Amino acid sequence: MAEWLMSVVGIVAAGVLLEIILPPGDTSKYAKGAYALIVVLVLASPMSNVLSQFKSDKSAAVDIDTSFLSAVGDRLEESDELRAERALADAGFDECEVNIFASASGAHSAERANVDVSNCPQKGEIDERYLIEIVKKCLGCKEVKIYGQRE
Repeated sequence: MAEWLMSVVGIVAAGVLLEIILPPGDTSKYAKGAYALIVVLVLASPMSNVLSQFKSDKSAAVDIDTSFLSAVGDRLEESDELRAERALADAGFDECEVNIFASASGAHSAERANVDVSNCPQKGEIDERYLIEIVKKCLGCKEVKIYGQRE
């Protein structure tokens, strides 16, 4: 910063000297134009340092907080599980437990779901196809398995 300030002071002093020494006329006009170009270059020289600093600065890289992403993914799975359990309860399958298994790609999508119907108080045979249809429609998953089927 001090070097740049000295350059500005030096260029101003050179401008005053140029104004005193140059005689009036066409030559003076061209010399003042060249001087103005040099002044602009001196004043803009710190910009190249700032731009090169941004270009080579590796500390500006984005750090991904994987623990936060994992916690968000877990909460999304829990809310999807609750949504599926509510949909089953609305269809008459009370106290069914839904477990979601997310895809390995990390995207928020259920690859498969397991439904535990062992605590379901519904009498008689549970219509598996209907139950699977409800869960697939609710979660958009490809595979649904039912466990704890009453005999």
